[in-house]
Amino acid sequence: MAKSNKTDLEAPKIKELIDKLTEIQEGFKRNLADLHQKIETIESEPELSINLDNFKRDAELRVDDLEEEVKQLREQLSAIKELLS
Repeated sequence: MAKSNKTDLEAPKIKELIDKLTEIQEGFKRNLADLHQKIETIESEPELSINLDNFKRDAELRVDDLEEEVKQLREQLSAIKELLS
């Protein structure tokens, strides 16, 4: 019975992690759309294109950080699933 209670308590945690991953994925999609729009704006105006390299570098760093966070969340989710098995 103790194992059943533990499983019942951990099930909401998995749901929360899945919801968090879905939320992060949606955030990625919004960020990507925003980045594409900003790049188009910058490329269409020559005086703004000077800063394009800095903008791209900053965007890539942000994406790298977010991808690392998603990787960690997936590892945590995998560990929780492993515990429940």
